Amino acid sequence: MAKINFKRKENGPGSWGIGFGYLLKDSWNDLDKLSEDNYYGRHNKKLINSLFPKVFLALKRAVLIMKKYDERIKKTRSIQKFGSYCVKKAQSIQKFGFSAKTLNQKVIFIDATAQFLRETSLEKRIAPKAKIKKTNKKTGIKEIKGIVASTGDKLKIITGTARIVLSEKDFSKIKKGDILITDETDASFLPAIAKAKAVVTDLGGILCHAAIVSREFEIPCVVGTKNATQVLKNGDKIEIDLKSGIVKIFRK
Repeated sequence: MAKINFKRKENGPGSWGIGFGYLLKDSWNDLDKLSEDNYYGRHNKKLINSLFPKVFLALKRAVLIMKKYDERIKKTRSIQKFGSYCVKKAQSIQKFGFSAKTLNQKVIFIDATAQFLRETSLEKRIAPKAKIKKTNKKTGIKEIKGIVASTGDKLKIITGTARIVLSEKDFSKIKKGDILITDETDASFLPAIAKAKAVVTDLGGILCHAAIVSREFEIPCVVGTKNATQVLKNGDKIEIDLKSGIVKIFRK
């Protein structure tokens, strides 16, 4: 297995970004060690149990900050809506944390919280509509590209039907064997992931929640495409190359 550098550099590539990741600043080294252990399939019970309450406290502080911030931005509807969404999502992760008993559940909670705090910023604006990343000049087939976070049963190519799932209200759309397309996942997505043949996300890296859970379910996962939920449509026939991370779109 290739050597991977898990150390983060503040404000550099792979840094904790512009969100509330600073709330975990004192725990970065431990989080990096946990990420490395998880990637190589190891569970450090002492490290997990020491991180769990610290991460829980950071999430609780973030909710309080977001609620106060949300109260000060009533005049800006788009930011207010995003702020309320962040609070609800944080609370759903908190709910999972309260029920986390096993080491696997605690790792999923810690990772979900770290990813959420790192990527969340209340200054976020609605991004312009994404464009197709590129069209293969030889085949004319439209493609997007991400990072292969799980190869599932080691097949090189996965084909299936895309289903856009952005929240729990969309869970009924996905049927057994569909490919789940979403911005990112958290603990509430487990029922949908259990049905999926593969997972493709806009956000995240090889240690995000979707990646970890996909490896647990032994299904393929491509993350960090940036625009899969905006480029793909429900019912699209797609092909995922698990060597390159390229998702080819054949449409309905």
